[in-house]
Amino acid sequence: MKKIIAGVVVVVLLAIGFFASASYINSINGKIFAQMSQDTAYYSVEDANYTKGLLNSKGSFIATLNDLPYSFKVNVDFSNNFFASNNAIVSILNENEDLKGIFPNEEIFKILVSAKGGDININAKINDINFTRNDTNLVLNNTSFKITGSEEFVKNMELNLGYVLLEQLSHEEKLEAKNIKISEFPIQKLSFNDIFSPSRNSEQNISIDSANFISSIAFDFDKLKIFAKTAQNAQNDYDSVLKLDLAKFNLVNENFMLNNINLDMNFNNLSKKAYDSLVQNSNTDIFSMMLLASQFLKANPQIILNNLSFEKEGKKFDANGQTIFTENNIKSQFHANTEILPSQIWPDFANFDTYFVDNNGSYVLDFIYDDSNKSDVTTIINGERLTINPQ
Repeated sequence: MKKIIAGVVVVVLLAIGFFASASYINSINGKIFAQMSQDTAYYSVEDANYTKGLLNSKGSFIATLNDLPYSFKVNVDFSNNFFASNNAIVSILNENEDLKGIFPNEEIFKILVSAKGGDININAKINDINFTRNDTNLVLNNTSFKITGSEEFVKNMELNLGYVLLEQLSHEEKLEAKNIKISEFPIQKLSFNDIFSPSRNSEQNISIDSANFISSIAFDFDKLKIFAKTAQNAQNDYDSVLKLDLAKFNLVNENFMLNNINLDMNFNNLSKKAYDSLVQNSNTDIFSMMLLASQFLKANPQIILNNLSFEKEGKKFDANGQTIFTENNIKSQFHANTEILPSQIWPDFANFDTYFVDNNGSYVLDFIYDDSNKSDVTTIINGERLTINPQ
């Protein structure tokens, strides 16, 4: 009898735990759908519907892009089972006649959402595209987008593109790239609604295995890696870091090939107001650009070239320098040490050969500029001072 009672108690406790967990997960799913079905700066929402169920819930809405005449049906299937691998499966369906040739199976991409212990993982897989229209060929394979976050904020994002081809057949123009990966880690709290905001504090890692571009100019490169970081400083402006590694860059038909290219730069005191305005607005008329330039200079920006190096035919080039803007003054210095003259790097650089001096088999350039004294602007090249008196 005691065993029967104990068994009944266990069953009741399991049932209570199941219903409690289902209710908790259902509440999380409701919050997820509420975030998904809100109007944003990029699309507006119509016909939002959410139906709760014990084991499963469903939601749907129509998303219309604000800047383009396209609408998409969004269907969401939620699981309220704690042990389910995915709490939600989101399907984005094409409802636009002129896009049916690009997405012939109606579903554009599918998103899997997992919410466990306050963490949310979002994995989106875009269907492959192989499409030709009006002499243009578009191929997009193995594309995915991942987000890891909490119920409110994004922790990191990752975009992967296995293969991209954009080709205009009659003009023999082509852009082809393989294995593109872009990872981003927000430095400050980033809400899901702001993931497409172009200006924010973050670290980004970008890698591309190879790319080939053919048009009026043609080039290809291999093994590109970029690290970029932007964060607000104590003056509420931006400090940025940029690092680039590139195994090979080839400018086709110009006899211009460089190997082992490395770039390491810092940008300090970039005007937040000017930077945000530049990346968020498309107005680039001359007066707007002059205003942005004035705002940049008021923040006393610093451009620091920690290292620029590359190789051509086994010969190395190394350089570093900095430019500091203070009030109405500019102070700049640049140092280069190279085994190859500019004209040997590229014939169009021949005029710069005269600024490099022979130093036991290598070539050196030292440059200093200082206009702190407007009546005695100073330029020093390889130790030789040139004084410019505007009066």
